[in-house]
Amino acid sequence: RGPGGRGRDNRAGGSRAFRGAGGYGAGRGLSLGSLVLGGALGAGVGAGLAIWYLEQRKSAAPVVDVVARRDGNASAADPLDHPALKHGMPVGSVLRPFTNFVSFFDTRTRNPQWVIERISEETSRGDGDRKFSQFKEDDKIPDKFRNKLDDFRGSGYDRGHLAPASAHKLSQATMDETFTLSNISPQVGDGFNRDYWARFESYVKSLSKDHDEVHVVTGPLFLPQPKLARGLGAGERETASEWEMRYDLLGRAPELTAVPTHFFKIVLTTRAKAGGRKEHSIGSFVMPNAYIPPDSPLTRFIVPLDSLERAVGTTFFPKLVRSGGNEGYDFDRAALKWQKNGEREMKMLESSKDDDGAGVVVRDDYSEERKSKGIARVRNMAHLCDSAGCKLPEPGFWKKKGGSSSNYGRRRN
Repeated sequence: RGPGGRGRDNRAGGSRAFRGAGGYGAGRGLSLGSLVLGGALGAGVGAGLAIWYLEQRKSAAPVVDVVARRDGNASAADPLDHPALKHGMPVGSVLRPFTNFVSFFDTRTRNPQWVIERISEETSRGDGDRKFSQFKEDDKIPDKFRNKLDDFRGSGYDRGHLAPASAHKLSQATMDETFTLSNISPQVGDGFNRDYWARFESYVKSLSKDHDEVHVVTGPLFLPQPKLARGLGAGERETASEWEMRYDLLGRAPELTAVPTHFFKIVLTTRAKAGGRKEHSIGSFVMPNAYIPPDSPLTRFIVPLDSLERAVGTTFFPKLVRSGGNEGYDFDRAALKWQKNGEREMKMLESSKDDDGAGVVVRDDYSEERKSKGIARVRNMAHLCDSAGCKLPEPGFWKKKGGSSSNYGRRRN
């Protein structure tokens, strides 16, 4: 579709997708005293694991974080007044607030980098009806930087909500906001967006019944995989890198929308207790943007929050869960426990015979790595699965509620 020809796409209707750098294929773990995070893929997409080698560094916030000058001079001039910025700070990604959610839109990948939402029983009930909503481009983002409706047409990918429409029924206006493309990423439809991911969204929304509020952060991931062995072409040279990226790109070059290899979701619940005390629970999950066997346990996709922050390069809920200079969180030990339970359960299922990965894996050296550094204790914070359980509704749950799968068909391109 764009100048220079079309990339291959093995999905139906995907002739408009360009092949770029990013994430499917056979994988292997690294044991370098670091964390390894991988997402299992269904047999229909590719074999093995997509693996991310997490660097030994602290995460950096995506918004501009002005760092103190090296000389430590507290009276130094505002760094934004630096003479190199005389003609202005370079402008790119956009923070887009809506009624019940905020999107931080990455103008390079033309995906939200993350979307954070607050949901409650109130926001999930109301007059909003998705049959009256239409997908629309975000005119608050410059035309040359935004994702376009045309990017999705004929691509073979769904327009996947990050803040789901079903959680924002308070009014037609709040539901319509979720159809803005700054809340949308390309997602595999059958077996993911219209199946497993939809069940996951329903599970998260159901948490609002037993909690005062639920905050959710959802975003795309672009995870590398081990480099494929191949001969060197003319002019190419051998490098020491073991990793490469492969993912589809949609649209017309150079204004291309990247197709994430994975998606993450962080769920934070809050419940008021006696004496004004608040009780929280948190869980973080990573899933491949691919077919997921419907009987896969949700615990299979649990990852420690600290690991996810390293992969995304972002600290989440910093006023609540970040603590001093310590690395790691005590509730992440529970995450590893639940993850292992999910792995064991998956091995017992029939569908695991056709699945080449063991889910989302974080190596056991997680706690060993931080023994000398300490684990940050977060008061009144439990893991979500310990507090609320981690079990999805049955496949096709909307039919049992008298709904129609056509609602999920509206997710298509």
